[in-house]
Amino acid sequence: MQAADRSMKQLDKCGTESQYVRDEVFLYVWAPVMTEYVEWVLEEALKAGKSRLYFLSRDGYMMYRLAKKLVKARNLQLDIRYLKISRFAIRSAEYYFSEKAALDTLCTGGIGISFETIMKRAGLTEAEAFCVAKLAGYEETYRAVLNSRQLCRLKAELSRIDLLFALIQKHSKDCYETAISYFKQEGLFQKIPYALVDSGWTGTLQFSLQKVLEHAVAKSMQLQGYYFGMYERPKGTKKGQYKAFFFDEKEIFKKIRFSNCLFETVFSSPEGMICGYGRKEQKGLKRSPNPEQNDKSDWVYAAMEKENKNPNAAVMERFTELLLNYGEAYLEMTDVGSMPDSRAAVPERHRRKKQRIFVERLLKPVMGSPTRLEAEAFGELLFCDDMLEQQLQPVAAGWDEDELQKQRFLNKFLIKMNLKSDSLHDSAWAEGSIVNFGGKVKKNLRQERLYKSFMYMRKAVIR
Repeated sequence: MQAADRSMKQLDKCGTESQYVRDEVFLYVWAPVMTEYVEWVLEEALKAGKSRLYFLSRDGYMMYRLAKKLVKARNLQLDIRYLKISRFAIRSAEYYFSEKAALDTLCTGGIGISFETIMKRAGLTEAEAFCVAKLAGYEETYRAVLNSRQLCRLKAELSRIDLLFALIQKHSKDCYETAISYFKQEGLFQKIPYALVDSGWTGTLQFSLQKVLEHAVAKSMQLQGYYFGMYERPKGTKKGQYKAFFFDEKEIFKKIRFSNCLFETVFSSPEGMICGYGRKEQKGLKRSPNPEQNDKSDWVYAAMEKENKNPNAAVMERFTELLLNYGEAYLEMTDVGSMPDSRAAVPERHRRKKQRIFVERLLKPVMGSPTRLEAEAFGELLFCDDMLEQQLQPVAAGWDEDELQKQRFLNKFLIKMNLKSDSLHDSAWAEGSIVNFGGKVKKNLRQERLYKSFMYMRKAVIR
């Protein structure tokens, strides 16, 4: 608790110059939070007998860099690796053998989802997409934003269109084959105890990866993942496969003042999105003019990134630098050889509780009720929750008085359920949008919390 108090007091002393706000908040809030999470991951991995950890791109980038530093300083017997992957890349491979996976993931909701978005998720060309739109009756509403009920109806329509699945399988065959080759190269088929590490939320990436690996070896596999938080797990999976640090699916009140979109915006990497895998020739090797005479070992498989880097690349580079600097100071303040022996002196249950209280005290104010400086500094960073990153917008979308009225609990619920004919301008970080607008901030924040509380409780009952 004392450490959290000191961090918050230091944050209160931050200068008002906007160019310094992000650095100060990162050092006194985000860096300590990430360090606690990485410490927990390393401790859990060692306790479970893991010998290798795969940090998943791109949310896992800063975690990976910090984990490498801590493991090296403490001489821990853990192989720390960075696996280049994305929802789009793994699902494109999964579509090859699973029509159900294709339909479920293509019609997943999000901000600004349209029929066009869904066709791009499927990897279809524009001409192919228009053919499917004609069969589904979406020619006139091809780019119209769909709400949750409209997505459900569309899913039912698409399930009857055989052409769609034929086109998806055609495009996904190469995706599957190159993905398997890349995963094999990276050691995912080796018989060693390993686990995945990522931000978390719904576990779909781990679930899809497991299905792809299982299909390749024609036998069951049980992947293990460590995550910052879990809103829910894929149906039919065991809880032990998805271990959460800060909150799990039952902890509703922690979710209310937590913003997973802001977390992803802050903790990312400078690189572009992974859109698939490809084969490339190893450098320095002499090639035969006859391709059949070239050994397959002459080739390596690599992840293919989108040409455009992360739009927040410069900020991510700066945050990574700050986190590693914080890690250096953290190692100096603690006994380098203390992990995990000195921690064993404190019962695990009490240690975990203290960690979570510390993290909550740091995150709750910044995420759930930020200051105007914090909302402006972080709210302007760009974000997209769609797997293809087609519609980037500030993580705290700009709202006016009319939009704030729509965002009130009852109005928002009726619009979301398609019971009121209006549209919402969704924000990835609603609290940031509310604070940036000003006015009756406390009242509007209460409305947002009320809506989140109701939706989380409703989802818990339905599930």
